[in-house]
Amino acid sequence: MTGTGTDIGKTFFSSLFLAKYGKSHNFKYWKPIQTGLSESNDTKLIQKITEFDDSFFLKPIYELKFPSNPFDSAKREKIELNINLIRETIAKERTNPVLLEGAGGLFVPLNESYLLWQLIRESNLNVILVCSSELGTINHTLMSLESMLQRFIPVVGFYMVGPKNDLIENNIEMIQKFGGTPCLGYTTFPNQKLSAKDFLIFANEHFDSKRMVIDSLLDTGDIFETE
Repeated sequence: MTGTGTDIGKTFFSSLFLAKYGKSHNFKYWKPIQTGLSESNDTKLIQKITEFDDSFFLKPIYELKFPSNPFDSAKREKIELNINLIRETIAKERTNPVLLEGAGGLFVPLNESYLLWQLIRESNLNVILVCSSELGTINHTLMSLESMLQRFIPVVGFYMVGPKNDLIENNIEMIQKFGGTPCLGYTTFPNQKLSAKDFLIFANEHFDSKRMVIDSLLDTGDIFETE
């Protein structure tokens, strides 16, 4: 799975997915490249939200402090991301039920000559695109879909997250019409902060009620998410 941008709701999607399908389908969460550790840690955040034990989480390959793209974050720490290592590690995990979340959008640089979409394509991973429910999402989502389809990256569908508004129905209709990709569902944010127990209930009641996400993944076999 990938997203149309940063802070678009992909980690929220990941927490919903793991809460609902982690135990029932043995899915694990994995963010191979974590940036911005000085401000947040998505793995620990999801673990706190779900209260799942360590067995449901894979350790990132790289953990970088500065909140920026992976190339910039790594350069600030005077290291270079080993693309071969990342590819090889993904290849070892791709046959297992793992939800991958990346750092940044499709065109985020991993080094001075390599972008995230290249890693997704070369790893031959199927993608769910997470997008916003708000104004502007049609443009951003269609551009992301077109970018992947032109590069022969298999797209399972798109999933919309965000606040409820009067645009959602039209947004979904237009993206499906012009993007040629099915909408796999929509989930709004909870009205208040939830305990782990209440979040599990929320996920089971509000996420993937028609099973379009899980059935698509069980059919295709793997998923890649970027933040």
